[in-house]
Amino acid sequence: MTREGAAGGRTGMRRVWTVALATILGIVGVATATAGVEHTQSAWTDTTYTSAVATAGTWSVPVSVGCTAMNANGTPKNGGFCEVLSVAVDQEWGTPGNRMRGYNVRLRSNAQDGYIQFTIDLSSAGSADFSWATAGLTAGSSHVTPNSGWTCADLPKLTGKTPTNWGWGPNSAIYFQITENRSSQAVNCG
Repeated sequence: MTREGAAGGRTGMRRVWTVALATILGIVGVATATAGVEHTQSAWTDTTYTSAVATAGTWSVPVSVGCTAMNANGTPKNGGFCEVLSVAVDQEWGTPGNRMRGYNVRLRSNAQDGYIQFTIDLSSAGSADFSWATAGLTAGSSHVTPNSGWTCADLPKLTGKTPTNWGWGPNSAIYFQITENRSSQAVNCG
């Protein structure tokens, strides 16, 4: 073997070892670089919009407990306000299990010739032993029209609306009766 042939063989081996070493260092370098990278998350959230389409029946302004001033056509009054000032038992009569209660609810609103949409909790007034499981809104309670979908099973929460064109103002009131035993009275349970 000539000297040039031996040198060429060593040069070839050096190239192989150099390429192998470069490949190994490249792999180690990439692994080290990716190990130091953490996942990130955006610091903002995109705005989302939802909507629903009413396909049948009527729609009412949702209220948890409170009231809304409404126009006579059923839309919320522009610039309207409403506040439930008090819910009180005006009178109660009968024996436990068959009692009647007369409720007086004071409202402050600028609904004027419109009406007031409300949800009130009747359990906040009167004795605690009143049986709501069997209670009902009496049929003669003309100051309240229950919302579509409301039933007597929803008591002690009452969701409904007042009559239209009552001149609702700063100190208005509605009166209605609740029976403890809806099977013994004519009731309006929705």
